[in-house]
Amino acid sequence: MNAVTKVTEQLLLPDVIQVGSSPIYAAVTPNGQRVYVTNFGSSSVSVINTATHTVITTIAVPTGPWGTAIAPDGLHAYVASFGASSVAVIDTAANTVTQVITGLDKPLGLAVTPDGSRVYVASQSGNRVDVISTATNTVTASIPVGIGPRNVAITPNGAEVYVTEEGTNTVRVIDATTNTVTAVLTGFTFPRGVAVSPDGERVYVTDYGGDRLDVIDTSIHSVVDTYTGLLIPFGVALTSDGLLAYVACDGNDSVAVLDLIARKTLTTMPGFHAPSWLAITPDNSEIYVVNTGNETVQVINASAGVYPNVGPMSGGTPVTIVGQGLGNTTAVRFGCLPAASFTVINDHEVRAVSPLFVSDVKINATLGQNTSRTVGRFYYLQDSVMTGISRTSGPLSGGDTLTVTGRGLITTSEVRFGGVSVTPSAVLDDRVTVTVPPAQAPGPVPVTVVTRSNSYGRAVYTYTNPPGISSVTPTSGPTSGGTPVLIEGTALAFTQTVTIGGTQAAFGVISSTRVAAVTPPAAAPGPADVTVTTTSGTATAPGVFLYT
Repeated sequence: MNAVTKVTEQLLLPDVIQVGSSPIYAAVTPNGQRVYVTNFGSSSVSVINTATHTVITTIAVPTGPWGTAIAPDGLHAYVASFGASSVAVIDTAANTVTQVITGLDKPLGLAVTPDGSRVYVASQSGNRVDVISTATNTVTASIPVGIGPRNVAITPNGAEVYVTEEGTNTVRVIDATTNTVTAVLTGFTFPRGVAVSPDGERVYVTDYGGDRLDVIDTSIHSVVDTYTGLLIPFGVALTSDGLLAYVACDGNDSVAVLDLIARKTLTTMPGFHAPSWLAITPDNSEIYVVNTGNETVQVINASAGVYPNVGPMSGGTPVTIVGQGLGNTTAVRFGCLPAASFTVINDHEVRAVSPLFVSDVKINATLGQNTSRTVGRFYYLQDSVMTGISRTSGPLSGGDTLTVTGRGLITTSEVRFGGVSVTPSAVLDDRVTVTVPPAQAPGPVPVTVVTRSNSYGRAVYTYTNPPGISSVTPTSGPTSGGTPVLIEGTALAFTQTVTIGGTQAAFGVISSTRVAAVTPPAAAPGPADVTVTTTSGTATAPGVFLYT
């Protein structure tokens, strides 16, 4: 029953897959073999092989792809192109676009009905939900909703469609038989992601502006529960057994793991980069997390229901074990050693405390009558030591690349410059790479490395002088408009309007540092200002976009 496994970077850190420019969404095929990722900036879809964790092909699609959904039979993927106001139909066998459906209005999220006969699409600028017949690949109905519909989810029986609306801070319920709105739920703040439980009894909505996940009872169309402490949550995905929810939190570059039965947060996994969306394989073994911040997809191995699965050699780490049939647990062992203590919470949860280090081990639970099974792995970490930093000073605006050296740094989740936390861009056992954050005033600040076993700080970084400005990519495009652009800056999470050359542009918030927009037509060639207005004020980058 006992096994010893060497701790490696591969085990402790998720696989990282480079995809296209400004990735947004991901969807897994029903057989779990492929993941389709939309790349807004490069107008493409990356197709990932889940066995090898590699991109096997890249499919060109119409301008500015956003949401994607896979048909229940796995034969087609549907991609909403925000910039082109269309939906592309991809043949998943050939990985080619077979048809482009027009007549939509800046579509974002979309979902396929369980029987595969229809696709419901949130047309953001049209303030409606469009219904596509998959038999004819045409829009057969348009359902008026409120301002700025964002994402769509459908109940497992196909009876209801739930639509998040950022413009009205509501969630609308559509009767899929009559294609009419039957309920409007209020009290949200920038509702964004939405997912339905496998039994159809609950709908989970990420409240982007409220830092929480709201739970809707589908029988009464009312919010009945809330998970708080989720910093700027974007996407949400549920395991097929309905036990766990994974939430992408843009505000602190993390993924939160929620126990939906015990109604609590199990753990928060750091080390992501402006995560936007998640997709879970049908067997719940892997979670694919889209990082808009560094244009990658990270793969979480979720087969082990142990949270957290690492801790210091001194032991004493509280561990939650999640699974089925755990109610009769009579013993928990870390390798050959018994847990320091354990408590059976219910049939699907046991809490234990790790013992003093002996080796990196499988965790076994004895389930009465001497029946034992492995429920996951736990990795012991060597003590971390920080030995130095590659530079000791820089501008007040930040932006310098800094390397922290030491040993045992493999689980570094953040580097703190005074009170400012930064997620590393690269982590190895002997070094960590970060981008120095900006500061409000010149002067020295302590540099602290935070790992899963402790926090360490032996260096000082000194800030000197101002400032910085937002960027726009690309920097030019035709006067006819239609160019997808990426606006980068700070505090963009609650963007209300984007103007280019004084004309309002269609846009979508990607993260707190990125907004995707589509250039409007211009009367004449020449430079144009880009202006972003949020709930806190206005920022302008003069003449950064050139109409040609």
